[in-house]
Amino acid sequence: MKVIMAAAECAPFAKAGGLADVIGALPKELSRLGHDITVIIPKYSLISEQYASKFILKESIEVHFKGRQLPFRLFEYKQAGVTYLFVENDDYFKREQIYGQKDDSERYAFFNRSVLEIVQLQEQQADVIHVHDWHTAMIPFLLKEDQRYASIQAIKTVLTIHNLQFQGKFSKEKFLENFEMNERYYDEGIVEWRGSFNSLKTGISYVDKITTVSPTYRDEILTDFYGEKLNSLLQEKQQDLVGILNGIDTEVYNPATDLAIVREFDAMSMEGKQVNKREIQSKAGLPERGDVPLLTMISRLAGQKGVDVLQEVLPNLLEKEDVQFALLGSGEEKYEQFFQKLAADFPDKVYIHIGFDEAFAHLLYAGADIFLMPSHFEPCGLSQLISMQYGTVPVANRTGGLKDTVIEYDENLKTGNGFLSDFSQDKPFDLALQRCLDFYQQPKHWETIKKNGMEGNYSWSRSATEYAKLYEKLI
Repeated sequence: MKVIMAAAECAPFAKAGGLADVIGALPKELSRLGHDITVIIPKYSLISEQYASKFILKESIEVHFKGRQLPFRLFEYKQAGVTYLFVENDDYFKREQIYGQKDDSERYAFFNRSVLEIVQLQEQQADVIHVHDWHTAMIPFLLKEDQRYASIQAIKTVLTIHNLQFQGKFSKEKFLENFEMNERYYDEGIVEWRGSFNSLKTGISYVDKITTVSPTYRDEILTDFYGEKLNSLLQEKQQDLVGILNGIDTEVYNPATDLAIVREFDAMSMEGKQVNKREIQSKAGLPERGDVPLLTMISRLAGQKGVDVLQEVLPNLLEKEDVQFALLGSGEEKYEQFFQKLAADFPDKVYIHIGFDEAFAHLLYAGADIFLMPSHFEPCGLSQLISMQYGTVPVANRTGGLKDTVIEYDENLKTGNGFLSDFSQDKPFDLALQRCLDFYQQPKHWETIKKNGMEGNYSWSRSATEYAKLYEKLI
């Protein structure tokens, strides 16, 4: 099959979050299955010269946008059987960051049009266009409703929702200005939802199949609690709504071959884990002890991620228990300040790195003992998969992909790879964490839990096969 994927980010070229990891890994696995995969993303100026210098200028193309013919240059790069195409327009993509710009509505409207222009110009027609999140969700609508694309209207479409919270909501004026479609589409509620032009809602309405990044998140978004006010529409489309669990790139995240860590290791020989732990403690200025449990969190610091839960749990834990904690992340100022104060209050127990450092993230996954994920909701989550791959035991909230992948340890059956909370009175997060710490003091159980985690299959091969089956059913 010939599949085109369109997204706002893709690792290793441009990354703001987990979406980039998916677009970096899934196409490679689909290619390994024998499919013809093309990925299209904007050519952001922040793409490292290490990659940009290898891009080949393919052609210059004009697209009709906002009443005029607007040019862009198309660059190509091939790797691991995947063709990557980059849309260059400095007015829209020469920016210091990927998102959070005042003209995001216009930038991604231009990108949507550019993608369809590229698809039209391809010699062999695609079987499927697979779009991701709100940034590309208008493509199925334009494909069906704009006669400029009549020649490619037969192409099937798939939309993956990575996080329903982000919907691309803008004013009616932005819709009319950026898409130049009849205002009846807004007035009749086709692109409008609860008083705004809603990009994701429009994509959900027009796409042939919708996927979520875990089976549990698929069920959750049909409810009022998780549905972000789109659940009634999703209920209407639930026959076309499928949950497929994300994987991780096991070439990038593999403790046996990872060059970013100090000592490689695997499930059969875990001595290297202690070496990495000592390296973290050394870098963080913490006492270099092998016996103390080292807890970590690598995360965007936002309400979704359950930082409020840690605000309640960590000070008390650090006061009473012999533990260490290392954080890597950035986000809301109030949360950054909380963690910085925590480091000031417990200088011998806490290390905080505000920002992001890819190599240090690998080291934390490899050397920490326990990984904290108290998320209020988590469409899939990759950190728990990576941490288990490195023998670091997750303590998580039972939601979304965390529920699908973290299995409560059973000391009698010796099954399970982590510990779960549901924030209820019976299963609060501090109790799940305490249970984890209790087993840390029992070496035989602890080795079993780590090994169970490391022996799980978190690769994209299973997920890619499910996506391929979905495409086949469509065409």
